[in-house]
Amino acid sequence: MVKRRKQDEVVGVLEFKGMTADDPKFQSWTADHRERNGGNIRVSLGATGARVMFTKEADMTFWKARSEKK
Repeated sequence: MVKRRKQDEVVGVLEFKGMTADDPKFQSWTADHRERNGGNIRVSLGATGARVMFTKEADMTFWKARSEKK
């Protein structure tokens, strides 16, 4: 029997310079994402910080707007 893995299509990728997955601000964003029942995200370490891959365009837009707020 062949085990199949579900592959979600990636809509876009954002990289947050200077942030890691352990950063408290980033952790709160991830928790908020789960509470809002957002789409699947994948977090990895990018060249300059945390890299997040999104499966929903709306989630990517929301995260981008939030990261641009000061």
